[in-house]
Amino acid sequence: MPTSYRAESLSELSEDARELLRGAIDVHAHWSPDPFAERKMDARALVHAAVDAGMAGIVLKSHEFPTQLLAWALQAEVPTLKVHGAIALDHQVGGLNPDALDAALRIGTSVVWFPTFDSVWSHERFGRWNAKAPAITVLDASGALIPVVHELLDLIAEHSATLCSGHLSPTETLALVRESRRRGIRSIVSHATPFFIPVEVQTELASLGAFVEQAGTNSFREGGDEAAAAMIADVRAVGAEHVILSTDLGQAPNPPAPSGFGSWMERFLDAGFSKDDVRRMVQTNPAEVLG
Repeated sequence: MPTSYRAESLSELSEDARELLRGAIDVHAHWSPDPFAERKMDARALVHAAVDAGMAGIVLKSHEFPTQLLAWALQAEVPTLKVHGAIALDHQVGGLNPDALDAALRIGTSVVWFPTFDSVWSHERFGRWNAKAPAITVLDASGALIPVVHELLDLIAEHSATLCSGHLSPTETLALVRESRRRGIRSIVSHATPFFIPVEVQTELASLGAFVEQAGTNSFREGGDEAAAAMIADVRAVGAEHVILSTDLGQAPNPPAPSGFGSWMERFLDAGFSKDDVRRMVQTNPAEVLG
């Protein structure tokens, strides 16, 4: 039975975790090069580590630039793994920029994050180390989605991409998911518990058809046991059928994303979740939301 939940290699994982990794999809992984953060490994090493673990897919996330071209290049090297490109609508791509999104989607980008570190919600809680422009909100003074958001959602729907809420507030996330559902867009509520989305809001978002993401990265930081316990409690409340487990790993001090993913799964197995429930959260639900 694991004690530290910090496996640096696949061999340190339990047999059950290694089994669940085979066919798993990580919808949220970081890598180098990164303009502002030290990362564990470069994108090529990450993708090949995912192949070694037998994973089925991975989403390459950057806060600062679109990743589809890199995903396309690496896909040729790893035919057994689906490599997804993504874009985050932060200031480095012009924020809520339909032209940047249109270009990214036209070359196959499959995942779209709404503003992350450049959102108002994120600025208020975490700051932003390279912010040079005002923080971004998706709502006007009356609480309605601003017009450009509708343009962005039109593009996401047209290209059958997956929407992630990024670092938006609970109120913004609800408005965005409601409109996404109306347009038939598949959506993920990004790392819900660590980003202060109350569990009752998570439940409401799940009722609208969104998948609620619980990313393991906070469980690897100081206070990780408490963070993991909070996320596990919220998953119980929302229901495994509505949840996606991901890593959000890639930080230099943390384990590699694939073995860290296995450690994150072990937390849930040890908390009493069945292998079928964990499999649903790391395989079935991610496959569904990514289309």
